[in-house]
Amino acid sequence: MSANARNLLSGPVEGNEATARAATAIADAFDAYRARFAEITRGVRDRFERRDWLGTQDDAAARLALYRLHVAQALAEVRFELGALATDVATWEEVKWLHAALIVDRDDCEIAETFFSSVTRRVFTTVGVNSHVEYVLPEANPELRGDEQPITRSYDLGGGVARALERLLADLAWSVPYDDLDRHVELAAERVELAMRAARIPSANSEIEALVPIFFRNKGAYVIARVKNGDEWLPLVLPLLHGSDGIVIDAVLMTSDEVSIVFGFSWSYFFVEAERPRAVVEFLASIMPLKRVDELYNAIGFNKHGKTELYRSLVEHMARPDARFEFAEGDEGLVMSVFTLPSLNVVFKIIKDRFGHPKRITRTGVLGKYHLVFVRDRVGRLADAQEFEHLAFPRRLFPDALLEHLREVAPSIVKVEGESVIIAHLYTERRVTPLNVFLRDATPEAAADAILDYGAAIKDLAAANIFTGDMLLKNFGVSRHGRVIFYDYDELCLLTECNIRSLPQPRTEEEEMAAEPWYYVGELDVFPEEFTAFLVPPAPLRDIFLDSHEDLLTVDYWRGMQGKQKAGEVVDVFPYSVGRRLVRT
Repeated sequence: MSANARNLLSGPVEGNEATARAATAIADAFDAYRARFAEITRGVRDRFERRDWLGTQDDAAARLALYRLHVAQALAEVRFELGALATDVATWEEVKWLHAALIVDRDDCEIAETFFSSVTRRVFTTVGVNSHVEYVLPEANPELRGDEQPITRSYDLGGGVARALERLLADLAWSVPYDDLDRHVELAAERVELAMRAARIPSANSEIEALVPIFFRNKGAYVIARVKNGDEWLPLVLPLLHGSDGIVIDAVLMTSDEVSIVFGFSWSYFFVEAERPRAVVEFLASIMPLKRVDELYNAIGFNKHGKTELYRSLVEHMARPDARFEFAEGDEGLVMSVFTLPSLNVVFKIIKDRFGHPKRITRTGVLGKYHLVFVRDRVGRLADAQEFEHLAFPRRLFPDALLEHLREVAPSIVKVEGESVIIAHLYTERRVTPLNVFLRDATPEAAADAILDYGAAIKDLAAANIFTGDMLLKNFGVSRHGRVIFYDYDELCLLTECNIRSLPQPRTEEEEMAAEPWYYVGELDVFPEEFTAFLVPPAPLRDIFLDSHEDLLTVDYWRGMQGKQKAGEVVDVFPYSVGRRLVRT
């Protein structure tokens, strides 16, 4: 807390102590949130060293629950302190002013601002935004202080890349040993030197600049760095794995595209001790210049502030003279209606009031599916979604046909008030090309790659105990990097909840010729032998798919994956290709 803030809050402020106590209550709740967030994050290093992968998954779910818990705590305390003035805008303007003084010197002030806005949006159920009681634009922007700990370490390459890597890895100071360190450092140094030569970056006057905090996710630890020579640099990411014999460098990633996939929108959030989130995001942006700021905040675990940054980007894009929403590419769904803003690489998804046959899920059920995706390990195959409530859009941005459609399918959600379109609830996801659309226009080579990755996506999700349910091509999309992800969640469930069955053999001619199943089918019964009709693509992609993924059509495969889940096995899923691994196993 700054000296100015201490002076403001040391006694009555303009005769109103309640506003000072309210501002302090929010700041204290945020302190408690950040302390617990940091505690869980620090603990993952120990999980990695002990190879406690299930514990890491538990920590991920626990950390995701923190924000809502501490916002609720702040909300209760503020309502108690303000009493009858808890919904008075003028009172909250003063609370916000005092709160700004409390957080101005924080290294994570932007996260604190979002936390405050989360509280006030629950107080006022604000439609659109209200700058009087929310931080609509960033207000705190402290300059770098002399007492701040640097977030990077530098390793001169004058003595060679291998020597620099040895020093970098030694500084990580694990409590467990490396496995065959000399060999892996030699292999990694060769990859780095090759990339430097290709980029014409000399070793002279060059250095490796690495972020001090290590990034943990699933079974991996990641060193995030860049090879720097003056104003030129190359990304350098070293994924580390902890095997039975110690820690190894598993791969060397040295292009922005490779690193962008590691930080992709379909992966779970990293555990990283980012005491200065903005500084970490700025470093990440330097090696991934095409990645949006909101996605980088999401990646390091601050998804609520990522939502704030996304909204700010949306406002900027809507202000463009040619901004107009349009129907999203792909087939209309039975549960969701989807539209997009061409200049912003996201889609907006609205739950319809009524679902088409044969959907039996309810609105509450759909919300539950999205929450399931939020708390599960997404293994790079499920699109991250941000949930928004009570958004106000300019009416002029909606073509008549789109607005009429949205009001027809979701009249309880979409309303027009004057020159504004009010949407009570929606999800945003990164825009991808629907797989069926992609295959229609792709070259034979690109189509083959996509259909193989389609099967790999289903298997990766099964490895994470996720059964997609509806495996139609239209429910999968292809990212900018050619990665296939799943985005239709209304039939998604845990694989271990499914009853994997073989198709019963007909006993009579009548049973064999019956138009409907003659045997009982439970809600969670799954018959892999039936997948051929909608999972296997037509020729010429059929043989390509079956050569690699015919096992998806068998009961044994799915029961085998269930067995691994029930045994507590955490399957390896890597955010980089096999070809990038130093030692292939």
